Amino acid sequence: MLQRNNKLKSIPLQKVGIVSKSDKMPMMFYELKRTKLDRVIVKDGEKLVGVVTLRDVFTKLASKKFSNISPKSLSIASFMSEKLVYASENETIDNAIKIMIEKNVSGLPVLDSKNNVLGMVTKNHILNLLSNELKGNVIEYVVRTGYRILEGTSLATLSNEILKDVDMREFVVVHDSRPLGIVGEKELAIFLFNYLSDDNIVNMRNALQNYVVNDILTFVNEILRPNDPVQRAAKLFSNTNLVIYPVIEDDKFFGVIRRRELFNQLYR
Repeated sequence: MLQRNNKLKSIPLQKVGIVSKSDKMPMMFYELKRTKLDRVIVKDGEKLVGVVTLRDVFTKLASKKFSNISPKSLSIASFMSEKLVYASENETIDNAIKIMIEKNVSGLPVLDSKNNVLGMVTKNHILNLLSNELKGNVIEYVVRTGYRILEGTSLATLSNEILKDVDMREFVVVHDSRPLGIVGEKELAIFLFNYLSDDNIVNMRNALQNYVVNDILTFVNEILRPNDPVQRAAKLFSNTNLVIYPVIEDDKFFGVIRRRELFNQLYR
């Protein structure tokens, strides 16, 4: 059985995209599709210099600064954050948990002794690996207020909701008290990049008003109920790469469970 004192080099790591600082943004989206993560690591020559996440892309494309520029022409450097936090292959899983919480990051590139990137370890990945340590049922972690948005809500409203509250990065799209799926900064980032890349720059503000959350949501296929063991929630986070997951009771939206609380339970 896997233990938290296992070293990172002994566990299966997730694939991570590595791009050059001078690469254009389409390269990032190519790597995101290949790895199914929400971030890429950035190099300048052979040196690791930063990271770009879909949150970085969303916040910048949603700003006026980039509203009149095609993102296809922009370099990775335009979106890069120099806040690159990483872990050595000889770090334990336990130390990786501490680093993530103390540095407030959701993923760590894992480096060998020569600073080569071996892969990525994420909060969702660790939740899956250590799910046997989690105790209790979903009901004990459910948040009943917030995190819901009505179907048909414009992307402009969604964008404003995310930008005004850093804790609410994803929302459950609800129709007649039933959840349809999840929408948030990652879906918005992909929408904005694709829309602006198709020479629709002058119409971006109109697009955010005319498109609605139903157009970009991520469907949630598996149901999570209040009495389910919390280990099941951990597995669902790992499978979906979400930060919240809807909880349903009697076919109606009951609340959400957040990855944050589950992951914090692993912190010692």
